[in-house]
Amino acid sequence: MKILVTYKSKTGFTKKYARWIAEELNCETKDIKNVSSKDATKYDLVIHGGWIFGGVISGYNKIKSFAPKQLIVFGVGFTPKAKVDLKKMAEDNKLGDTPLYYFEGGTNPPKMGFVGRKVVEMVTKEKVAYQDNTDRKATAELLKAVKAVK
Repeated sequence: MKILVTYKSKTGFTKKYARWIAEELNCETKDIKNVSSKDATKYDLVIHGGWIFGGVISGYNKIKSFAPKQLIVFGVGFTPKAKVDLKKMAEDNKLGDTPLYYFEGGTNPPKMGFVGRKVVEMVTKEKVAYQDNTDRKATAELLKAVKAVK
């Protein structure tokens, strides 16, 4: 099975997860800005990861428009996983039957931009500081699902 992992990362956390997944699956990884529809259709499975802002998974609509044969999506955000409603996120992003996974990222103030920092500060009621909550083990469920169909 030929697999491609794509990602759209703003702070680096989504890129980190994409690379971990690609490493485990021994496959290629690409930033979504370097992927064309021709690229996406060359693969049996595309796994796309995007950072989450306002419940929207970045890059999902672009990769979906490429009509990959099979698609798995993961979103990365600063919210603890226990507080994330995956069903609502799937509905908000119109994922349908596309499998969805959530991984906790963190905050990286210099890369978040002014609006991103202010939104996080409004939600958390705290000044944004660098925090990395990524965990390679968080990808285990997604990897298990892919290896089961591989």
